[in-house]
Amino acid sequence: MTHSKSFYSCRMAQKTEMIALCALINSVYRGEAAKAGWTTEADLLGGQRCDVAMLEKLSDRPDSGFLVATKEDEIIACCHVQLATATVAECGMLSVTPAWQNQGIAKALLRTAEQYSRETWQATRMRLWIIKQRPELAEYYQRRGYRLTGATLPFPDDVRYGIPRVNGLYLLALEKVIAPAG
Repeated sequence: MTHSKSFYSCRMAQKTEMIALCALINSVYRGEAAKAGWTTEADLLGGQRCDVAMLEKLSDRPDSGFLVATKEDEIIACCHVQLATATVAECGMLSVTPAWQNQGIAKALLRTAEQYSRETWQATRMRLWIIKQRPELAEYYQRRGYRLTGATLPFPDDVRYGIPRVNGLYLLALEKVIAPAG
């Protein structure tokens, strides 16, 4: 299915949209439906990727929110952005519904997240955390200027983030300079 990317727009999500965002994120990362897209983690993790309470908590925090891409009032993509330190923003849960993948929407939404972080928080770097066992994600972000930092974190030991189907899952950090320091 081919879609014209010129017909979607980006904006910050409303509190009332957390149920829709949760459904989108879970459909992209987990379960059989996720296997239609390239972002699936279904072979690595079972269960959910997030729940509504988690998203509401993130949305309620200062310096945190969800960007959404919409077409005709339908949310087709989203990502979470937050200010992690005085100069570093983080982007996560970048999700594009499988029918809209490979249309440049994720790339555009990532650029929007970088711009938003630069303009809103004066962030100079953007950080992403990816599962080490997803080398295609590292390659995707590296093509967009991100570099592995060497920082790692254990995969969360909380079933709300998923139930590991393989041993040894952990997260890798990637960062990109998004604004000159100073």
